[in-house]
Amino acid sequence: MTDRIDALKTLMTRLIDSREGYRESLDHVESPHIREIFEGFLARRDRNASEIRAYLTREGHSVDADGSLLGAAHRTFVGLKDAVTAADDAATLAEVVRGENVLLDAYDEALTASGGTDPEYMFLKEQHASLEQAIAQLETRRDLAA
Repeated sequence: MTDRIDALKTLMTRLIDSREGYRESLDHVESPHIREIFEGFLARRDRNASEIRAYLTREGHSVDADGSLLGAAHRTFVGLKDAVTAADDAATLAEVVRGENVLLDAYDEALTASGGTDPEYMFLKEQHASLEQAIAQLETRRDLAA
């Protein structure tokens, strides 16, 4: 079983990666409606990461405000791919859905590590539910990118 603090730190890193991914995605979408959705998701990632950072700090743990090297490498790859092949909204949206599912896995790990009994983890359950709704919203909005 993953240590709950390690799981939270991993989740926070994934949230930062997600936030940066949205920042980059904003440069690659043309649909004003999709841009608006991404801006909302970016703001949500900031709030969620801040909430986890505050919890970890209260618990006496140091936190890194940077994303992962893997996340940075992935964003670089996506940028290179977009430079070679014309980026389109559908491809960007599909990549975002994939990334959101990776983030959902990190939430699942953090929730499992918490044992579901710590009252401080109610915010994780709320964030998890919000992410599931966001993924459903993205998947139903693929028509916007067509």
